[in-house]
Amino acid sequence: MATLTLNYNARNSLANQMANTTLCTCAKVVAPKREHVTDNKEVLKAYQKMFGKRNDNKYSDNEIFVFNSQRNLSQILERYED
Repeated sequence: MATLTLNYNARNSLANQMANTTLCTCAKVVAPKREHVTDNKEVLKAYQKMFGKRNDNKYSDNEIFVFNSQRNLSQILERYED
């Protein structure tokens, strides 16, 4: 099974006909996975753990950049873990 993502003009009749034909030939619409959606409370807890608690929960752009870089790097490294 393969996943196919289409980006087309919904007003184009030929594109609509092709999409309908594809759906009629045993294809199905699958809801997108939301793997990277996180709760704001979880992110705030992670900021507080990394940079310490703040009274107003305000973090600088540099701190947010560092946090996001480390989080993204950890997700990349998880793929290559044996």
